[in-house]
Amino acid sequence: MSEPLYIVIPDFNGWQQTEVCLRRLQQSAYTNFRAIVVDHGTDGKTAAGLHAFPFCIPVRGDPDQWWSGATNLGIREALQRGARQVMLLNNDCFVTEATLASLLGHQREDAVRLVAPVQRDAETGEVLVARAGTCFTLGFPTLVTPGMRRVPAQGGELLSTRLIVGGRGVVIPAAVFDTVGLFDEQALPHYGADHDFFLRCRDKGIPLFVAADASVHIDNTRTTVARNLGELSWRQFRSTLGDIRSHRNIAALRTLFKRYYPVRLLYPVGVFLNLGRYVLDYLAQKAWYALRRPGE
Repeated sequence: MSEPLYIVIPDFNGWQQTEVCLRRLQQSAYTNFRAIVVDHGTDGKTAAGLHAFPFCIPVRGDPDQWWSGATNLGIREALQRGARQVMLLNNDCFVTEATLASLLGHQREDAVRLVAPVQRDAETGEVLVARAGTCFTLGFPTLVTPGMRRVPAQGGELLSTRLIVGGRGVVIPAAVFDTVGLFDEQALPHYGADHDFFLRCRDKGIPLFVAADASVHIDNTRTTVARNLGELSWRQFRSTLGDIRSHRNIAALRTLFKRYYPVRLLYPVGVFLNLGRYVLDYLAQKAWYALRRPGE
């Protein structure tokens, strides 16, 4: 591929992670890439720090764009520059030396498809997600069974998947955006937009794959506000149901289930099942956390 790979990285006041992300890219064996860093709400550290990375293209966004709007801004910039392939890379995702080369090695000029890396925990290296699916009927927008976390020993295998989870290193041919459009930044400004986009791709017959020989390492220290449930007060827990940064945001869940529930009129059932499990999980973790504290 003679054209550079354009990598879209949104940054919302996260220079500490963005710097690590860029340094890992700098160490890539594959070097024909440009990183479009969308600064959509930082304290100035990002703008200053990008000068150390000549492969970066800074793009100024706006804080109210959230993830979807910032990502769309970066994609538009890439397409205007003639991108043939676009990678989405959250700033808390760190590639290995071989990641870019492995992913691009699975792309073909005569086949429009999405290829994503295996997602691993940055601290332990444990596989978080390889393949994934959905079961909206039972309230699961994301379904990752233990078997879906297994990565074949033979490194070159391309795994078919029903869902790609998040903007964590997936490579998307530019032609895909012509077919399915961009992320829905109006109805799904933050969480849920990635699901919607990849499900639209699937509905259009665009195959989704995970490359077993490519990995991206995820730093989960600054993720959703719904993380570490046992440590949340009841008021904080309730706030996760309305906070745009939470993957349990009711508005986003309602939009997703209304679009993809098998029987559209019954989509509230799916939302109820999803949130019901979330409440039970919170109560269980809260009880466990309370029991452990006296002995600490």
